[in-house]
Amino acid sequence: MKHCLKVLICASTEGEIAGIKPSDTVDTLVTGVGYFSTVYNLTKRLLLHEYCLVFAVGIAGDYRLDNPVPQMYVVEKARFADTGFEGVKGEFVPLVGSKFMPGNEFPFSNGVIHSHLAQHFAQHFGINMCTANTVNRTRTDREYIDEMLTRFPAEIETMESAALHYVAQLQGVPMIEIRTSSNHVAPKSAEKWKIAEAVEVLNNFLNKQILCQDINDLTKIICQY
Repeated sequence: MKHCLKVLICASTEGEIAGIKPSDTVDTLVTGVGYFSTVYNLTKRLLLHEYCLVFAVGIAGDYRLDNPVPQMYVVEKARFADTGFEGVKGEFVPLVGSKFMPGNEFPFSNGVIHSHLAQHFAQHFGINMCTANTVNRTRTDREYIDEMLTRFPAEIETMESAALHYVAQLQGVPMIEIRTSSNHVAPKSAEKWKIAEAVEVLNNFLNKQILCQDINDLTKIICQY
């Protein structure tokens, strides 16, 4: 555990943390959308500054079409769901777990990155946990989505989750990822996205439940030490 009194709140876009104000104990970071900018910008920040906790936050797509949105989740597991190559029979072969990248080499376990802080945090604040499939390209056709979920069951889809957990765990920095669903993973013409509502739910939770607490108390709640 890093003995400092500062928290970092990061999101892929400025709008997702528009209601969060930096302070003496809170820094913010806009990582950019997708794997590449997330890995670079979060790594750079963690190398330059010391934080006792990182909160990675943002919106997400919900795979379950009958699930109301917005809804808040704590990410317990994250995986790189579409990073891989075509096998000899034309099948998709995930990179993580192949001969090029072991699936059980830290921070992976069976190809997944687990958050060991998620369960305690979720129970304390009464939030559902989830698995996040992290993708380079979003797609909404049901045949593709059903095929992906057969391989990689998950509740939500993002473009950054696995990258956030990958960097934080390799840097040894405690991190919690909180997502609110803004839409279903379905054709965009099929429903009205609730981005503003999802961001409001997220920012209200952070301001009223997280940032109002003493930093030492917060780390004790989350990290149990």
